[in-house]
Amino acid sequence: MHSKIRSLASDTLIYGVSTVVGRFLTFLLTPLYTNYLSAGQIGDVAAIYAMIAFVNILYSLGLEPAFMRFWQPADHARNASVFSAAFRAIGVLGVVVTGLTILLAPWIATSSVLQLEGDGATIVRIAALIPLFDALVLIPFARLRMQRRPKVFALMRLATIVINVAMNLLLVVFLGHQIEGVVWAGVISSAASFLLFVPSIVKQRVASSEQRVASSEPRATLLKDMLRFGLPTVPASFSSIMVQVVDRPILLLLTSSAVVGMYQTNFRLAIPMMMFVTVFEYAWKPFYLSHRDDADAKVVFSRVLTLFTVVCGALFLATVFVMPYVVQMPFIGGRFINPAYWSGMTIIPIVMFAYFFNGVFINLAAGLHITKQTSWLPVATGLAAAVNVAATFLLVPPMGIDGAAWAKVAAYVSSVAVLWWYVQRVYPISYDLKRILTAVAITGTVYLVGTLAPEHSTMRMIAAISALPAYGLLLLLTRVIGASTLRTLTSLIRR
Repeated sequence: MHSKIRSLASDTLIYGVSTVVGRFLTFLLTPLYTNYLSAGQIGDVAAIYAMIAFVNILYSLGLEPAFMRFWQPADHARNASVFSAAFRAIGVLGVVVTGLTILLAPWIATSSVLQLEGDGATIVRIAALIPLFDALVLIPFARLRMQRRPKVFALMRLATIVINVAMNLLLVVFLGHQIEGVVWAGVISSAASFLLFVPSIVKQRVASSEQRVASSEPRATLLKDMLRFGLPTVPASFSSIMVQVVDRPILLLLTSSAVVGMYQTNFRLAIPMMMFVTVFEYAWKPFYLSHRDDADAKVVFSRVLTLFTVVCGALFLATVFVMPYVVQMPFIGGRFINPAYWSGMTIIPIVMFAYFFNGVFINLAAGLHITKQTSWLPVATGLAAAVNVAATFLLVPPMGIDGAAWAKVAAYVSSVAVLWWYVQRVYPISYDLKRILTAVAITGTVYLVGTLAPEHSTMRMIAAISALPAYGLLLLLTRVIGASTLRTLTSLIRR
């Protein structure tokens, strides 16, 4: 049992590290774009990729989780048939929808959700290839996961990202193709990922043909069973994607592509909190699953949320006080972030606040997974999506991009509220709300006191330097961090 859990934790670490490295490399494109693209062009790119995220859900048909569910480790012949059925269905749908997108490109480019100017139809036609290639590698990547080959999975993911970054440097920086260069870089990297899988895809198709001759199970029946399992997962995936990206097209509808570019650029500057939540999510699930039967499990889980809040507070303060100096650093084409975007940095603390509640959601979800009551997860994400849409429409007109960021906070808070209400009924945990709220209050106090100093002044620099020491001291004085918390932290590090 323990050896299996250690193996799971090892795999999770590989997936987690590769994801963090990949996201960091992708993040480096943000300062690059601010120096070589206009705010409007960055907004157009954000809108295009928001649409691609939705199309990816459509192309998948829920067949990725269905493929994993129908996978049988000891039955290689049947696995080949499952692979072929899922791959073929996704491929046919992808080709048909991509073809329709290319035909309807002029209308799509000028629609309210994109509003592309100039040769927007050409950009749409090029961009239509990205979700197609992404869809074609969905099942091959899932196969690597089921074969327990995390290193190959991670290397291929990273290779795709490295190609994307390299193509952006070549096409945008050296050749000056601007938005077309960004889109072509996405196509080339996605196509390269697909080409890497071609030999294994062909091998699986051959094995599937051989198995079909020997099997009496009709291909249509297998696909029908997989769709019956996978299609119900699509609404939850759609809701999750809506929470992540729907604010971009709504913001474009209410404002302009330049405003979306300002929002997108500064939204990504909250990356320290996003990366921490991502790493925590990868580590958290195997941890609570391996210790769910421990006598002190609920006590440990409660302290984990307290520690999570403390670390988020430190990251919040470090980011909001250091980022104004980071954006001024030299970078390719000028500064790390072009000065034209600095006025939008007001959303950074708001976005980090939203990521914090996303992390709380991940903490609370443990109770649903332990009790196998996961049916409430789509309820929470669906509510979050609805709140995000409504709040964005409500807050953007009077508040601009700050309103879009606060809408994200409202979305994650609503999902946390649903999970809190339900989890305490199926898996009650006595969370130390006093310490958690005290840590949040200390974070807010240190932040507010630090921002009283004028920007770009000596006092603001002193506030930035002293923020974390003051935060730590106040945590000790208020006993948010004590001997028991430190012991828990030490135990978590050992495990």
